[in-house]
Amino acid sequence: MVEDSNSRFEKKRRAIELCRKEFELPENPAINDELLIYEGIPDSSSKKLAFLILAYKREATTSELKKISDQPAGLVKALRNDGFLFQHNGKQPRAYFYRNSVGETCRKIVGFKSPKIELRGRVKSLLEKSVAACISAIEIYNKPDFKYREETFSILLINAWELLLKAKVLSDSSNQLRSIQAFDREGQVKTNRSGNPLTIDIYAAINGLSDQKQLDIRCQKNLELLIEIRDNAIHFINKDVDLSKKVQEIGTASLKNYITVIGEWFGRDLSQYNFYLMPMSFFHPTEIDSFSVKSHEKESERMLAYFRHVESSFPPEEDQPYFIALQIQTKFVKTFDASTLEVKYTDRDNAPGIMVSEENIFKTKYPLTYTELVKKLQNRYSDFKPNGEFYALKKELEYPEQYGEKFCRVNYLNVLRKTGSQQKFYSSEIIKEFDKHYTRKKS
Repeated sequence: MVEDSNSRFEKKRRAIELCRKEFELPENPAINDELLIYEGIPDSSSKKLAFLILAYKREATTSELKKISDQPAGLVKALRNDGFLFQHNGKQPRAYFYRNSVGETCRKIVGFKSPKIELRGRVKSLLEKSVAACISAIEIYNKPDFKYREETFSILLINAWELLLKAKVLSDSSNQLRSIQAFDREGQVKTNRSGNPLTIDIYAAINGLSDQKQLDIRCQKNLELLIEIRDNAIHFINKDVDLSKKVQEIGTASLKNYITVIGEWFGRDLSQYNFYLMPMSFFHPTEIDSFSVKSHEKESERMLAYFRHVESSFPPEEDQPYFIALQIQTKFVKTFDASTLEVKYTDRDNAPGIMVSEENIFKTKYPLTYTELVKKLQNRYSDFKPNGEFYALKKELEYPEQYGEKFCRVNYLNVLRKTGSQQKFYSSEIIKEFDKHYTRKKS
């Protein structure tokens, strides 16, 4: 699997060099390894690839493009079908060209967005089983009384991840079964005791996708910790309150990563499911604290030390979409003073409904003003400028008909009537969209 993926990667690289020589094109430093991984990149020299080299994140003038083709509209359509996004002039967005500062007509590819994936065959089957295993893991964990909670949860969640990773490998190889089969040194497919072919294990899938830079390092490390929990669950008994708490932190992060990955790879929206784990802090905090000072089992202590070491090697980063562990905190308020509560619940018929503070919504979900957003983007990207390209993209992401209030929300002076002076605030989620169009600074 890894050899085939690396081979495709190198084939694209060679095609770009051949195309540059064939059409006498300048080198485009914006075409990096991250772009080469993208499936929309042609793997042979062609006018389409030449157009991409000239126009990707650079202004390609009409005179430059005429060296390739007198009819660029067809090439634009082909590249757009592959998911590439073009800058436009704002007045005629379907024209996909604009005039630069000196009045020359230009075309520019500002980024790419994978087109909606049509799932079929084995990929679809593996994906459905993966989601089913993930939901089962959550259901087991959230049962009020289940004696084998953490062990069963980790086994089922790893099963969900293994199926998801194999679905990705299979999808990348056009549903070729050989891509996920295990082979011996002679090149023969390995079989189990009943004679059925064996597939690659989860580590082979993780390493292969990581080599292709399709699996984030934090996501990879989180999976390795979850596998460690699963392996210890099978061979030992994970009976320790601190370890149970750590399982929840790692499991919560793994679920968050799962939702992100399945959305990026397959365009699957899992918002119809309740992907959450009941917090352990429903137990009285003093019980956990007093219990944790007791000596741990040697096996559990070694696992906890290993987890702490891995977590300390990857400190949290702002705007990082993947996590190794996530903590959930529940605060117990010993008062009936209504002023201390932002949300109140009651079953009284004459009581008012649940009220959520508008100010709290902006603090938690839309914390960025326009100035703060621009500052973050300037600190994050090496090629960012608050120019026309940025304003056009920002305006598109603000469009309520397409995105609702996913990325932006307007705060009005009169909240109820939505009148008076207004100010736009932005969610941190919008930064992930800008990641698709700009180059992050090297750490």
